[in-house]
Amino acid sequence: MGGAASIPVAEPGGAPASGGHAGAEGGDGDACVVGPPARHEAPYPELDPAKAGCGSWALVDNVCCAQYCADDPKSESCGKCEGTDQCVAVSSKGCISGEWPEVHCVGDDEPWHYSRSTHYGITNGGACGFGYYGICTTADKFQDTDPTLAAKCDAFCKAYPALCQDPAGITLRGNFAAPQGNYYTQFWPSLPGERDNYLSCGECFELERTKSDGSEYQPGEEGYTAPVVLQVTDSCPCSANSKWCCGSGRDHCAEVKSDTLDFTYGCPLPPGDLPLEHDPEPEESIHLDLSDITMARLQSGDPNGGIVDGVIATKYKRVPCPVIGNIYVWLLPGASDYYFAMSAVNATGPGSMTKVEAELASGDWIAMQRDGNYTSARPQERYGTWVVPQGAGPFALPISLRFTSPTGEVVEATGSIKQFAPTDPQQDPATYYIDTGVQFARTP
Repeated sequence: MGGAASIPVAEPGGAPASGGHAGAEGGDGDACVVGPPARHEAPYPELDPAKAGCGSWALVDNVCCAQYCADDPKSESCGKCEGTDQCVAVSSKGCISGEWPEVHCVGDDEPWHYSRSTHYGITNGGACGFGYYGICTTADKFQDTDPTLAAKCDAFCKAYPALCQDPAGITLRGNFAAPQGNYYTQFWPSLPGERDNYLSCGECFELERTKSDGSEYQPGEEGYTAPVVLQVTDSCPCSANSKWCCGSGRDHCAEVKSDTLDFTYGCPLPPGDLPLEHDPEPEESIHLDLSDITMARLQSGDPNGGIVDGVIATKYKRVPCPVIGNIYVWLLPGASDYYFAMSAVNATGPGSMTKVEAELASGDWIAMQRDGNYTSARPQERYGTWVVPQGAGPFALPISLRFTSPTGEVVEATGSIKQFAPTDPQQDPATYYIDTGVQFARTP
């Protein structure tokens, strides 16, 4: 599938390498990226604009895309320029599934990428369908952040202590992010299907706050906070977040280069270097919309600390997921012999799943599908659970599961689903997580 992609290296001090884009620094070149894509996703189904459900957005290439006023880089709609030629839609490349370069392994010395991050609150309803996994931790209670969440997490952590533990020396739980929607709905050409494989769900990144010029804060210096490790659990769709989540190098990059923020990077492929109508490049950065817990840690070092800045300069790199324990599945309520839906969480290595299979009562294996209950015009707002294909049953308890990692590793969890709901009456059936007893290898 091709050799490793060439990624420009930054010069000391955080500035972009001469003649390159502000995309990456460090690393030994052993980034597990292959490309270019061998095939491309299919066109989106043609829709009647009146029935597409785009609202104030525009239907572009059969998907809903945000609009803004071209003469106002801070605008997020055409409210002030509607009906004029200044009302423009973002490129559909930012609104559909992103054809990002394939990643099949994660090394210990991946390259850093420059970016910038916003924050969006705390929610267990993220698009990946992970629920309370990734939020709750025994290390921090979040009472000041959200007392209701603290109570929910107490119950969750009593039921699933392994899912609330941080690895030694790392703050992971509570740190989660929503990348831009066309990264969340990655399309990898080596997989079956035409689009929307959700391969960002579960991926892990180390994230560090930097100064606006890309240079690092030093320990002890005012503004310094320790780097964090986070997992992808959600999506930041372009259509609702046009300012930040429409992809690097597109449209609203003027915002981060404004007099107010004075970022000298974060848009590594600005308009003019590449056309707006381009597929993602290896050196491009993704935008990470952070949980409030993560943003607070990066601004104050405390998950319950204050958040002063709405957007911060950052750099990030992909890391092997430092999770504790086995792969778990969150089995959603309503499971039966003929249908169930679930999410697979807590995978090590790349952190994501390329395939989930379930064993039928006949002994045959059936590949589960990503939830297809969505409007095709808004692919980035899909929900990333795995569901049994219609008419595929019956199943018989206990049900065995099989998981495939992007590395190609396959692990089988024999008889892991023993009942369709928790037997403990004190346990919330809406948060029923099952320890599968298996885990991917640390490295491919």
